[in-house]
Order: sequence, then C-alpha cells, then structure tokens
Amino acid sequence: MDQMARAGDLKGELVSFALSGRFDGVLDELVMDAFPGGVVNDEGVFAAVIEGFLFSYRLPSGSRVVERFVVDRRDLDERDRALVLGWLDNVQGMFEIIEPYGEDGVVAFNHVDELTYRVRSNMGAEGVEMLTPGTIMIGGIVPVGDEWMISGTPMAYAAEEADAVLAELPEIVLRDPERVFRNPEKLAEAREMQEQQRRAFIDLYGGDLVVVPGGKVHETLMAVYRRVYEQAGSKAGPWTDSDLPPLPEDWTAAESVALIYDAEDGLGFYGDYALAQQAFADPGLIRRRPYRDVISAYLREEGISPVPIRRLVAEAGPDAADRLFQKLLKKPGFSWERDGEALLRKYHADWYDNPPLPRVTLTTRAVTRRSQEANRR
Repeated sequence: MDQMARAGDLKGELVSFALSGRFDGVLDELVMDAFPGGVVNDEGVFAAVIEGFLFSYRLPSGSRVVERFVVDRRDLDERDRALVLGWLDNVQGMFEIIEPYGEDGVVAFNHVDELTYRVRSNMGAEGVEMLTPGTIMIGGIVPVGDEWMISGTPMAYAAEEADAVLAELPEIVLRDPERVFRNPEKLAEAREMQEQQRRAFIDLYGGDLVVVPGGKVHETLMAVYRRVYEQAGSKAGPWTDSDLPPLPEDWTAAESVALIYDAEDGLGFYGDYALAQQAFADPGLIRRRPYRDVISAYLREEGISPVPIRRLVAEAGPDAADRLFQKLLKKPGFSWERDGEALLRKYHADWYDNPPLPRVTLTTRAVTRRSQEANRR
C-alpha cells in the first residue's frame, strides 16, 4: 500500500481512538473551552481542537493521545509505529498555495514559520481540488516520509481573501511563538535578539536578576526595552505605558517580583521572590504557609522553570537548601548536592527534555508587510 494511503488509514484510526470515550470527557472539556456556548460554530476551530488533543494535549499520565494509541495498538509494525509517532512533529499554520505538486498535492508556503512544504492529500486529487495557487489554507499537516499530509479538516480561503485572512497572523505569532521557531533561521535570529536583550538588562541593572515590588514590574520592563533600542542606536521603541500589553495581576499585585534574565531560559517573572529568599535564609520559616506555598509553587507548579530554585540555592548555598528541603519534603536525609538535580527533573521534566525556546516574539515577513501597508494608508 502507498505510504500516504496507509497514513490516511492510520490517521482515521487515531481519530476514532481519541473519540472512543476512553479519555473520561477530557475532549468534551476542551471543546467546551473553545465553544463556551456549547455550539460548535466554526469548523476550523473545532478541527484545531481535535488536532491539538491528538498531538499536544498532555493526559494525566503525561503522555499524549498519539502516544497512547501506539502503545495500545500492539498490532502495528515498526514502520507504522514510527510513522504515527512522527506526527508529534505536526505543523499548524497559514499556508499559501504556490503551485500544484503531482496529482494529489500542492507546494505551500507557511506564513507562520516561513517554510515551504510539499503537501499531499490521502484523499487523492479530490483532497486538493480547492487548493489553487494563491489560496490560503489554515490547518495542520503531518510528516509522511519526506512529504507532508493534510491532517484534519483545513479551511480554504480564495486568493482575494488572503489579506483579510493574514490579518490574523500577528495574533497567532504572539500567542504561539514556538510555531515560528520551526524555522532554524528564525530560531537563530530569536536567540540573538534574546541575548541582546539580556546584555541590555545586565548593563542596566548590574546583573541578570533584579527584585522589585509588583507595581514596578511594568516600569522595570519598559526600561529594559528602552535600553535595547538605545544600544541599537535607535530612539524608536516602546516609550509609553500603552506600548506593552497588560501584565498578569499575579505579578503586578505581588509584594515582590524577581525578573531573571537567564542565559538559557530567557526572561522570567517570579512572584513573591523576596519571601522565597527569606525562607532560604531561615529554613525554619518553611513551616509557615506563605513561605511554604511560594517554594512549593516554584518547585511543582506547571509552567515554572527550574531557574528560580537554582538561583535561590546559589544565593543561599547548598547547606541552606538541605535544611529547607528536608523540612519541605519531610525527608531528613535530603542532600541538595546529591538529590537536587533529580528533584528538579522530577517536576520539570519537559524543561530538561526540551531545550527552552527563546521567549522573544519575532515579526514574520507577512506581519511586517501588513504593518507597512497600514502605515502607508
């Protein structure tokens, strides 16, 4: 059987597996989050929810649906297993059709990551009938050998609608910057930009860590961006309070926030950092709830990197870390030098398994072009 046809069969089986009811209503919750009124009124959004559930959503076990599928399907041979697991490298994007590719495919340029893909449909010529040059296809593709297969139910917009459709691109890039970083050139550009910002941060504050009251976070951040632009020889840049989006209330309302511009992790914001510093300076404070809560959050909360714990240990020393974690974990024999790395890996496995991506947001060519056109108007 043709590999593309086999991929189509397996994708259908994967979707059936996901919809089989074995995931205790998790998918229902995701659909309700996307459609609060309970009415699915956008096929493109619904398809994106399904694709995200298949390939990205972490089940309580930590695995993803596609991984569970491969484990449960013991009948799959090694080639099928490799094919399906390869779909973890799926791409969601805004694809502009460039030209036909054989009888059942197209060459498509993704405006999100600015890469070109050879895309085929497992439905044959019928699956690409509407994808004429200039058409914008919004949806997902998955790898099949050296080519890509249309996955899910993409939305297609005629060439004359392209400008209106691409108007949504800046929001997508801002919401999911990691999509841009599939492009190695964009990733390298972002890393260089992040390093420039870090140098400006250190130049301004004398180090890569500064602790300020929550009400000063916005002012502190604006000062960094001004310094970046000044060091680049430009007076243009974010000069007013309205130039930055609103910051989370968890930051602005906190008594103290650490801004740490880590060389590896980028710029992170950590609320109640002064409390954490006090706990490391006097580990007995960990018995009191405010101190215990902030250390527990840094250690266990999803989305927080190991950086704040590492910095606190570096400031206070391993002996203080021993005493603090012995009390927090109720393990009298805990030793930071022996057990600290394993502890961080236990709660931050994703961070260790996947090198952190830059936290800066790049502007794609389509975003830049549209901004220039808007300024001319």
